[in-house]
Amino acid sequence: MTPWLKRCFTLLVASATALLAVPSAHAERFSFAAFGDLPYTDIERAELPQLITAMRDSEVAFAVHVGDMKHGSTPCDDVTLQDFRDLLAAAPFPSVFVPGNNEWVDCERRSAGAFDPLERLDKLRSLYFAKPESLGATPFSVIRQSDADFTHGAYQEHLRWQRGPVLFLTLNVPGSDNHYGSQREPGAEYRQRMSAVRDWLDAGFAEAQRKSLPAVVIFMHANPDFEAFAAGNPPRPYAELLYALRSAVLGYSGDVLLIHGDTHVMRVDRPLRDTNGETIERFRRAEVFGSPIPGWLEITVDTEAERLVRIRPRPLRDED
Repeated sequence: MTPWLKRCFTLLVASATALLAVPSAHAERFSFAAFGDLPYTDIERAELPQLITAMRDSEVAFAVHVGDMKHGSTPCDDVTLQDFRDLLAAAPFPSVFVPGNNEWVDCERRSAGAFDPLERLDKLRSLYFAKPESLGATPFSVIRQSDADFTHGAYQEHLRWQRGPVLFLTLNVPGSDNHYGSQREPGAEYRQRMSAVRDWLDAGFAEAQRKSLPAVVIFMHANPDFEAFAAGNPPRPYAELLYALRSAVLGYSGDVLLIHGDTHVMRVDRPLRDTNGETIERFRRAEVFGSPIPGWLEITVDTEAERLVRIRPRPLRDED
């Protein structure tokens, strides 16, 4: 080996060694909290500060409530909606709210005050989504669909943000019947909102793919019944969403986590099937705790771990 080649080889080895010795500039680890379907009772409302404290002690980067912040028969009045908004606004970390059916779809029930559901949805928008930022004592910036997509300018509750290598987005897809209606064909509100949902979902996955992000996390309230979808009989209120979700997941190269509430059964599984009926391993579903079992999910993102996203159930108290 000539002296010149030997010198080049030495420099290459030294450079490679230096690169291996330097910690990754992109290494990142953080946790966030997901909870929902509570409080349904005065006792559960009184326990919420304990839940918030537990999240704070775990040093979560942010928390997301996936909907149903009251019982279905609790009045949907301004006082109730404002009370929970104040709780999230005072949290010692950024907090995000996703609408559930109990705070708008089902507000037409007599026991809930016989409100107009669309008027209540507008009220939620004015309380929780007035600015392009989260709630909490230290809010972070978010992108609202109403700001990013003028075709669907009314949907400021559809949010998107990025933390580290993960893209997060929220969808207004509530439980009960997704405001589909009692007729065979859905109502106008459903059609318009689901058009916005599909576009927001597609835009989020396109952004993640463009940035080569390895994971997308979606928050919504409804349990869309993946089991019925896998059996070829998706419920009408959620069929449109399930087909759009499957298409988006199959067109994306990273992992996807969908976090929802609605049926009050904490679970983590892989219920989404591809067009051949095979399990899509890159997709996971996590359902949060719900009344009468208060608790939260601690989700950790760690770029240096074997699994990028890990989920830990955190019940507030032990149940017999």
